[in-house]
Amino acid sequence: MSKTNKFQAKERRSANYHPSVWDPKLIESLSTPYNYEVYGTKLDNLKQEARKLLKSTRDPSSLKIIDSLRRLGVAYHFEEEIEEILNLVHFNEGLDFYTTALKFRLLREHGYRISSNVFDKFKCGEEGRFMEKLSKDVIGLLSLYEASHYGMHGEDDLEETKQFCVKHLKSLIGKMDIKLTKLVQESLEFPLRWRMPRLEARNFINLYEMDNAKSSLLLELAKLDYNLVQSVHQNEVKELTKWWMDLGLKEKLKFSRDRLMENYLWAMGIVSEPRFSNCRKGLTKFVCLLSVIDDMYDIYGSLDELKHFTDAVDRWDMKATDELPEYMKICYLAMFNFGNEIAYDVLRDHGLNVISYIKEAWGNLCRSYIWWKRGGSMVDIQRHWTSTCKMHGFQ
Repeated sequence: MSKTNKFQAKERRSANYHPSVWDPKLIESLSTPYNYEVYGTKLDNLKQEARKLLKSTRDPSSLKIIDSLRRLGVAYHFEEEIEEILNLVHFNEGLDFYTTALKFRLLREHGYRISSNVFDKFKCGEEGRFMEKLSKDVIGLLSLYEASHYGMHGEDDLEETKQFCVKHLKSLIGKMDIKLTKLVQESLEFPLRWRMPRLEARNFINLYEMDNAKSSLLLELAKLDYNLVQSVHQNEVKELTKWWMDLGLKEKLKFSRDRLMENYLWAMGIVSEPRFSNCRKGLTKFVCLLSVIDDMYDIYGSLDELKHFTDAVDRWDMKATDELPEYMKICYLAMFNFGNEIAYDVLRDHGLNVISYIKEAWGNLCRSYIWWKRGGSMVDIQRHWTSTCKMHGFQ
C-alpha cells in the first residue's frame, strides 16, 4: 500500500459543523446605489461643514460633538481636529458631573493619560462616596457608567464607581421616558466599549435622529457615510466569496468550517474604515485558512499525518507536499500561496522581505497545534510561546 493510500485508510472524525447560512448567490446579489464616484463630492462638502462646526464649538459642547461623531461612525474623518480639541480640554477644570465623565472616557479612549481622581470632587465623607444628589442624575450616571469601563488594572475605585452607577441606574428604570430607558437598558447590557463600531453607528443613527438637540448636518453626514462605507464592505464580501469558492477548500475539505462571512465580520469589527480594505480582506483570508488548519489538527488528521504537515510548513517548499496525503496538499498549497502573496504585497509596497517571518509564524502555530495534539498542556504551550518571544526580543 502506498503512503498516500495508507493515510487515507485512517478512520476519520467529524465535528458535524453546520453548513454556512450564507448563500454565495445571495451575497453576489447585494447592491446599493451609493458609490464614491457619485456621492464623493457631497461627502467632502459635508465633511468641510462638520469641520467648521467642530472648530467653532467650545467646551463642553465640543466633547458632546466628538462623542456623537464617534458613535455615528464618522469620527475617522476628523482625527486631527479631535486630537486638537482633546489636547486643549485635557487640562480643563470646572466641568459638571456628566461632562467630566465624558471627558474621562474620550481621553482614555484616545490614549491620553487622565487620573480617575477627577471624580473626587463629586465625592464626600471620609469613605469617599459619591454625593447623594448624583444618584438621581440619569444622564450623569450613564456617562459615568460608560467611563468606568475604561479602568485599568489596579483602579479599584472605578470598579466601585461602576457598581454605584449600576445600582442607581437600575433603580431609576421605569421613572424616566421611553427613549432614556432604552439608552440605559442597552448600556447596562452592552456598554459602549463592548460594541462593534459599525453596528453601534447603525443603531445610534436612529437614536440621534430622535434627539431634539441633534445636528442635522452631522445626521446627514452620518447617513451618507454609512451607506458609502457599506458599499465598500459589500464589494469586499463579493470579492472574498469568489476567492473562497475558487479556493475549493469548502468542497475538498468537508470536515472543516465554512465561515467566510463570520470571519469577515470579525475583521470588520477590528477595522471598518474604507482605507483598511486590504487589511480586512487579508485578515478574513487568514482566519478562513486558520480555521481549516485548526480543524485538521483538532479533528481530522492523524498524528502521523500532522507530523508530516508540520514538517512541510517548516520547510516552506512545494516539494514538501510529496509527503502529504491528498487532502492536506490542497490545504498546504492554499496556505503557501497566501503567505507568498502577502510577502509579495509587502515587498512591492514597502520594500521589505517578510517571507521568513511568515514562514516562522505558520511554523510556530503548527508546532503548537501538534504539541497540543500529543497531549501537551496549555502551560506547556504558553512556555513554548514565551520562549519563542524572548528569543526574538519580545518580552
